[in-house]
Amino acid sequence: MFHKSHSRKDLLDIIKLFKLPIEDAEDHNKKILSEKLFYTLYNEIDFIEADDDYYGIQNLHELKEYLIKPNQKKILSVKDKNEIMKMSKLIIQYCKVGYCTELSYFNTIDEIYSEARRLSQFGDIPSVRRMCQMLNKNPHSKEIILPVVSKKIQKDLEIKQLTQKKVFSMLTVKTQKVILSFD
Repeated sequence: MFHKSHSRKDLLDIIKLFKLPIEDAEDHNKKILSEKLFYTLYNEIDFIEADDDYYGIQNLHELKEYLIKPNQKKILSVKDKNEIMKMSKLIIQYCKVGYCTELSYFNTIDEIYSEARRLSQFGDIPSVRRMCQMLNKNPHSKEIILPVVSKKIQKDLEIKQLTQKKVFSMLTVKTQKVILSFD
């Protein structure tokens, strides 16, 4: 059976992405959906199309391996995720106060950057991405910290960025003098 860390939504995404022949997949709960997916993968199909964009799965064997192992996105417990977000927000606060260690939670710049390097591996969390972006603008340091982002989140961010560009391209701002007179 598949690992329980894969949510119903994850299973539905996999069914849609790999075009698996499971009818009315949205109507089933996680347990039944997992059973049907297991049966389909092990008994009904021999081949799937490769996916380079979201999961990086090339064949049926890799898909089975992916589903048997714990979900990589769900490795963090709620407590760990809250700790990561808290530390990210403290570094963001350091950036907001003008990159001044005296006004921040941290004592030295080295302490900040070592913590940021540790947190950067959790780039799927928005606070971590924002922390890296703001920290890279630090005029006192040349070090660049890049967040490690999964392929699926990277693709979602690209789509979000494209849709935002379309919205802003319609907005036109004109600056000119306006004279108001009151009678």
